[in-house]
Amino acid sequence: MKKLSLCILAVLLIGFAVPTEVFAQRGGRSQGETIEVKIASPVPKDSPWGRTLDRMAVEWAKITNNQVRMRVLHGGTEGGEGKMLLSLSSNTIQAAVFTSFGISAINPRVMTLSAPFLIRTDSELNAVLPQIQPELEAQINQTDYVMVAWSKVGWVNIFSKDPVFVPDDLKRQKIATNGDADDLNVAFKSMGFQMVETDLTDVGTKILSGAIMAAYQNPAAVAAYQLHKELRNMLSLNLAPFVGGIVMNQVTWKKIADLNPKYPEEIMKSTRRIAAELDASMQQTINSAITVMSKGGLKVNQPSSAQAQLWYNEIDKAIPGLLGTTFDRDTYQKISAILAKQRGGQ
Repeated sequence: MKKLSLCILAVLLIGFAVPTEVFAQRGGRSQGETIEVKIASPVPKDSPWGRTLDRMAVEWAKITNNQVRMRVLHGGTEGGEGKMLLSLSSNTIQAAVFTSFGISAINPRVMTLSAPFLIRTDSELNAVLPQIQPELEAQINQTDYVMVAWSKVGWVNIFSKDPVFVPDDLKRQKIATNGDADDLNVAFKSMGFQMVETDLTDVGTKILSGAIMAAYQNPAAVAAYQLHKELRNMLSLNLAPFVGGIVMNQVTWKKIADLNPKYPEEIMKSTRRIAAELDASMQQTINSAITVMSKGGLKVNQPSSAQAQLWYNEIDKAIPGLLGTTFDRDTYQKISAILAKQRGGQ
């Protein structure tokens, strides 16, 4: 679903944290001109993503002899993904962490990676990304932005106040969704789901007030924001991969190259290495988060094969109306072909 960045930060992720800024430690004596890169992130400082960004800040300073200093704005202090993109465009910030839904505002084809229940397992995601991402990245880099690094950090699941096993269970509960997902919201409302348009920063408040009863989100993010204290049920079925990354505006990227032509390549290489390390450790982090939340009262509901098939059938009803609008038809067909081969064991 578009902006599964409840879903997906990226999915929605909430920004209750007090503005926190992290300055990179010095990696050597500063020489000549320096550039400060303010990077906005919707996730808390004390989260796997927040700690990874702090580590990147140190690395950027080190490899550029402190000429490029990353200043991390944690916790959604720059607003939701739409607001971050506006700030990035105006150079109020120079980089930002986006889910696939935020990146899709730059390249709409990216949204297709997060089509519900299209990609269902890690092995399927690993088969799709190498064949799809390079083209998506090249298209992004032809715009006013640069894709510095991708990250695939787990999956989005449904969290709810009342247990959910089948689509009808979820239809009885009000679901937080992003207001920008017009096509998606219309499609799912027509199927009987109660979609409540909710700004990123209002999700927690609306859960407490009872205005919403369910949300789709990454388990590690739910744990970081303690949402499981109200949404005490998790459907153990992968809704969509939690794919995102770091995007910088071209203005800043070119300024970094002017400092030293080697810096952009070195920064990208370092950032992608650290992002890959986060990806590799994320499943353990998610498992730990689920364990901790379970001890705090979260119930993990495992659907049967027949119940899971009901979800796939339900989404299949909506997809035809979303191709060419929410999801790029050509990209969807390419992914489907890869998955057909993968599932066929060829």
